[in-house]
Amino acid sequence: MKAFLVTCLKVLLVLALAITIVHVWPVMLVPLIAGLLPVFGLGCLLLAGLMIAGAVGLGLLVGLTAVAIALLALFSPVWIPLAVILGILWLVKRLCGAGHRSPATV
Repeated sequence: MKAFLVTCLKVLLVLALAITIVHVWPVMLVPLIAGLLPVFGLGCLLLAGLMIAGAVGLGLLVGLTAVAIALLALFSPVWIPLAVILGILWLVKRLCGAGHRSPATV
């Protein structure tokens, strides 16, 4: 009889604990939510900052590329003939250099 009463007492204790948890769980979530909201807000601010920095960086990259292309187009009457002349000189120097062996001597 004593074991039965102890078992009933344990079941009633578990039942009371379960009812208490079911009724109090919204109150127990308040500190959790209050702690997570600032973290979520800081995460959103960090993401917004990264997006702004990425947009500014991409804008700078596009702007610098446009400036480089404009400078290349502006100086093309100078650097294209210069590149051709230097290429011809490099080719002649390489073909007539001292380290070059002709195919007949190999």
